Amino acid sequence: MTQEVSDNQQTLQNAEQRIVDLRLVLRILREMTDIKKLTPTLVNSLIERIEVHNSDKSSGHSHVKVDIYFTAVGMIDIPTKKEILATMEEIRNNP
Repeated sequence: MTQEVSDNQQTLQNAEQRIVDLRLVLRILREMTDIKKLTPTLVNSLIERIEVHNSDKSSGHSHVKVDIYFTAVGMIDIPTKKEILATMEEIRNNP
């Protein structure tokens, strides 16, 4: 029972933090409705953290994976061109 209460408190704290983060993003977005120039302050307010991974040289070229976590949104996984084309093909085959 004590563990369940502790888990529920943690869930509530996480939800409250997400609400605070979302309010922060909304406030920032309201301030940025007419952006003329991308400033370091603006970028810092939109990005929570950036993770740079070790380089991969397996294909003969050096590739470094970079994960960008946006404030209140998290990491957005942008599909590659190959993934987009595969999805489009799948949709064509199974409408």
